[in-house]
Amino acid sequence: MPPQSELVLGIDLGTTNSACAIVREGRASVVRRGEDRIVPSVVAALPDGSIVVGNRAKRRRAVDPTQVVYSAKRLIGRRFSSPEVQRMLRTVPYEIREGNNEAVVVELGSRLHSIVEISAYILTYLREMAEEALGQPVSKAVIAVPANFTDSQRSATRIAARLAGLDVIRVINEPTAAALAYGYIEDTDRRIAVYDFGGGTFDVTILQITRNVFEVLATSGEMFLGGDDIDEAILEMMVEAFRRQQGGEIADTPVAMERLRAVAEQVKIQLSEQDRASVHLEEVLPGRSGTLEFSLSDLETRRRVESIIRRTVPVCEDALRTAGLAPHQIDEIVLVGGTTRLPLVREVVQQVFGKPPQTSINPMSVVAVGAAIQGAALMGSLVPMADGGVSTPTAAAPASAVLLDVTPRSLGVRTVGGYVDFIIERNTPIPVEQTRLFTTTRDSQVFVRIQVCQGEEEEFDRNLKLGEVVLSGLREAPRGEVTIAVTFEINTDGLLEVRARDRDTGLEQVATMRVLGGLSEDEVAEMVGRAGQAPPEGDVASRTR
Repeated sequence: MPPQSELVLGIDLGTTNSACAIVREGRASVVRRGEDRIVPSVVAALPDGSIVVGNRAKRRRAVDPTQVVYSAKRLIGRRFSSPEVQRMLRTVPYEIREGNNEAVVVELGSRLHSIVEISAYILTYLREMAEEALGQPVSKAVIAVPANFTDSQRSATRIAARLAGLDVIRVINEPTAAALAYGYIEDTDRRIAVYDFGGGTFDVTILQITRNVFEVLATSGEMFLGGDDIDEAILEMMVEAFRRQQGGEIADTPVAMERLRAVAEQVKIQLSEQDRASVHLEEVLPGRSGTLEFSLSDLETRRRVESIIRRTVPVCEDALRTAGLAPHQIDEIVLVGGTTRLPLVREVVQQVFGKPPQTSINPMSVVAVGAAIQGAALMGSLVPMADGGVSTPTAAAPASAVLLDVTPRSLGVRTVGGYVDFIIERNTPIPVEQTRLFTTTRDSQVFVRIQVCQGEEEEFDRNLKLGEVVLSGLREAPRGEVTIAVTFEINTDGLLEVRARDRDTGLEQVATMRVLGGLSEDEVAEMVGRAGQAPPEGDVASRTR
């Protein structure tokens, strides 16, 4: 038997909740702290300036909501001016501001924090929780991200892990992780659809599983659709009910709104298991009389949230169309994310695919388990098999599953007239490298600015601009005589590297990608220094600086 390999955490860093898992002695399990397996993705600052994470932070939402950051995953790696960030500005009680390079920062405690730092607090909590449970240090991790995460979002997640003291050996797509867990559990050769409806994002991925080969055929998604939107719809109903019963307005009272928002989430959870949920809340407005009696039936909920859930249907149809498959050609539907517990969601899934989804695995933890299995395989560890045994790596039969993933969005560069020349098409298998040749457009042009975007629109400005590469030092010549080779390379983590080379000289010029909404290396180094001085410990971190 090979020597025991280093343990690797499989991490699901979620919008609403997070979890981590490990594979030890051939068994995959979710890490626990007491009875807790799922950690709320919430970070709060206490009055004394210390930072708390998880359930303790979540309880602060009803006390001091301006000092509680939640749903940070919806903000990570985004530009401040993006529609998604501007939408959140109107709905969350904490302060969101614009930082350097169009990055998003939040005010928490005595200073501004980047979203990367907020995510790092959660990842640190997960690492320390695992170390406490395992009784040993853990430094390596496989982190799962939504299939439709952009390059900047993936990079930001990696930086957050670095701040948390984690060495990320692979970034894996959440649906692929779920399929990996399901494939090992079921030991199956079949096509599956992973329907991933979490707190903040939705995507669906079609995979072909053939023994230890997991091939992604297509992926599609909507980056701002999740359980948070259902919570918001229920919250609106509660506000309306209070207005009718008490004649008062609470929308401008952050503490009251956050108290109701937390209750709305609980109502959604109750309606996942029963036909009606009832709420009795006293002193909805702090220090003032005013009771809310609220009852919501499954039928009433359907009327209010069905349009939200129906938004997943065209996404599923797009993935099937891209994969070249009809719904009846899908053998199994695997559910991921807490939102999939709602009966209406499962009914919609059945309508789309013509069969009910399977429910043999926990949608809340399957992603973390799959990430842990991938981590164990990458480290040459024993991995769990469907028959209850474990694999043993050998030269003839390696234990690692072969993951054949794809890039979820097309990648291209801006050309004359404001159009896009696509270099890597959507759903291209990764890793991949593509090169395209361009020429100068002006006489005596000594530098070029190559603007990079992600999306499917022909007009550059209608896509997501990732950043730009500046290539300088070109020889002066009439336009069209200098040729530049632009190379896009996507690695197994789904991360993009863009290189530009002057074909005339044969030398690759220094070209750095300036990612909009991203962090400079100096900013990252400063954050690493702060993290080293004040790491979170358990529920509580040291004072903010």
